[in-house]
Amino acid sequence: MSHWKRWLPAWLKRWYRRSDLYVRHRSANQNIYHCTVQKSASQWVRAIFADERTYRYSGLRCHDYEFLLPGKHDPRKIIDRTFTTPFPQPAVITPIYVDYAGFATIPKPARYKAFFVMRDPRDVLVSWYFSIKNSHGLLGEIERIRADLTGLSQEDGLLYAIDFLTAYGLFAAQRSWANAPAKDGHVMLVRHEDLTAPDNLLIMEKLLEHCDIQMPRKVLEEVLSAYSFEKLSGRERGQEDPHAHYRKGVAGDWRNHFTDKIQARFDEAAGDVVRLWNYA
Repeated sequence: MSHWKRWLPAWLKRWYRRSDLYVRHRSANQNIYHCTVQKSASQWVRAIFADERTYRYSGLRCHDYEFLLPGKHDPRKIIDRTFTTPFPQPAVITPIYVDYAGFATIPKPARYKAFFVMRDPRDVLVSWYFSIKNSHGLLGEIERIRADLTGLSQEDGLLYAIDFLTAYGLFAAQRSWANAPAKDGHVMLVRHEDLTAPDNLLIMEKLLEHCDIQMPRKVLEEVLSAYSFEKLSGRERGQEDPHAHYRKGVAGDWRNHFTDKIQARFDEAAGDVVRLWNYA
């Protein structure tokens, strides 16, 4: 903001940030749908899109449909979610935890884009286990699940997590998105591992281009720096805090926690998801 704008009263600054004087580019899209499953950087992606600097080059505010629901969460299994009412326009709908079939039910405007953030399901499993056991807010069933996990060893807790996520439909949801762009050309598939990597500038530029958010590279670099793992956690990547929301910040951590028994149960539950998404 220019030097003179710093002295404006708060109400005038708020008006300015909502006016055409502030927005440098408005996306051609009436809606952008950020689809994913839990523990795939969903809140991090939402924060990027909700940042005032992103808004300046998109003209799209963020909408979290779950926040307006009783208890601020959708109690349905991820594979049971369907939508009959259009979401507000213009807006980035973020996040939507949904399988492809559920996404297809959303009444969409003429101009929209969507992207699905995929994460190695083995890392999703481990991240979900530590988050639910130690740090996640107590929404829905989480308090009960946390009590269950507290009484189990880590191996038994991860086996419990596999069974829960299978019944919830998380692995099936990941599988359902594998060929989504062939069904809907408005959809882009993005890997969590690429989005959150230290060298994530190019993939973020591709994502913003897909969404018609014309942010200058210098501004994007500032935004990504502000939301780096180091800035958000106060730790270097790889330095683990099992009780923190940003626990470790590295891909492939599942290797440190899988036992033969966990691997066998995971293979039975997730099936071909790892192969479909080309994870080693």
